[in-house]
Amino acid sequence: MPKSVEKCVCCSCGEPKNSTHFYKSNSEFYSEVLPICKECFSRKFGQYAAEYHSNKKAMQRMCMAFDIYFNEDLFDKCDTNDDTVVGKYFRQLNMNQNKGKTFDTTIENGDFSLSGDRKQPKEKRVTVVDQYGNEDDESEEINPEDIERWGVGLMPIDYENLNNHYKFLKSANSHCDSNQEIFISDLCYAKMQQLKCVREGDMENFKKMGEYYNSTFVKSGLKVAADAEANSDDCLGVWNSRISQYTPEEYYKNKQLYSDHDGFMDYIKRFLLRPLRNLQYGTTERDKEFYVKDGDDDEYIDADTE
Repeated sequence: MPKSVEKCVCCSCGEPKNSTHFYKSNSEFYSEVLPICKECFSRKFGQYAAEYHSNKKAMQRMCMAFDIYFNEDLFDKCDTNDDTVVGKYFRQLNMNQNKGKTFDTTIENGDFSLSGDRKQPKEKRVTVVDQYGNEDDESEEINPEDIERWGVGLMPIDYENLNNHYKFLKSANSHCDSNQEIFISDLCYAKMQQLKCVREGDMENFKKMGEYYNSTFVKSGLKVAADAEANSDDCLGVWNSRISQYTPEEYYKNKQLYSDHDGFMDYIKRFLLRPLRNLQYGTTERDKEFYVKDGDDDEYIDADTE
């Protein structure tokens, strides 16, 4: 009878998979392999990397969560490609010199410290709490005006996204009324939530927030920058100027079409240069339109009526 293949259930996606789909673990909390599959581990690592703007911080966070040994120098050697950094790091952990090491080893080596002391708030500093309820000591200082405008409890990157989108909408709608100001705030919150969904890989809620944003924008009566330019104050000269930016009126496929627009060069060739050539070379070249008919010196005729 064929030997049955042992299946493990991923703690994240809940799907049963072969043990080869899981990274090995040295932790006494787990039996030989991590409880999260390789695909979910990489996906969560990518979310942290986008949130922290650092692969190193993302890996340290994952190592803390799953009792994995973290070494900064070892990780820096592997951090050369976002698509392969996780696999490279675990291959290094499987080397004999790293056998049996866990996150406790990281703490013992002094790469991470634990403290039971209560953190003292710094003066003129807004305490930022992450999504896990932990205070973020390394976060950027937040402007109190942003707290007053957008509320407390947001990450620094959220305040930055809110301010950037507010400036974008206000630049296109500088004369909006108080009701539209409320809509602008709602749109900024919606855009911030969309960006959060992108960082977390939640495309379903990203789509829902996009639909909410579009419906709110239509109700608000706001305009984007392109719509704000095209208003009732435009005149013919403005339209001509705008058209000239894309289809200049001085450009023609036929380069010779208006080379002699006043007909002066044509006059010179027909009535000055042509008679001079006849005098110099003894030729009898006639004008293409006006000339004296042979045998009748007294009659001038139009060549088009001959």
